[in-house]
Amino acid sequence: MKIEESVKKRIIRNIFLSLFIYALPILLMFFTFYFTGQRPWLKKTTKVGQLIKP
Repeated sequence: MKIEESVKKRIIRNIFLSLFIYALPILLMFFTFYFTGQRPWLKKTTKVGQLIKP
């Protein structure tokens, strides 16, 4: 069964649109980190026990 050309183009367009929508939040996150200089993965975490001093 052969797919019509218009249907084929619409499927390809929808695939690229779906990939763009999926990747957009990730790209925006990386751009935000780049422009603000934030590096949340480098922050040291403190344990709950360290916050309470006897």
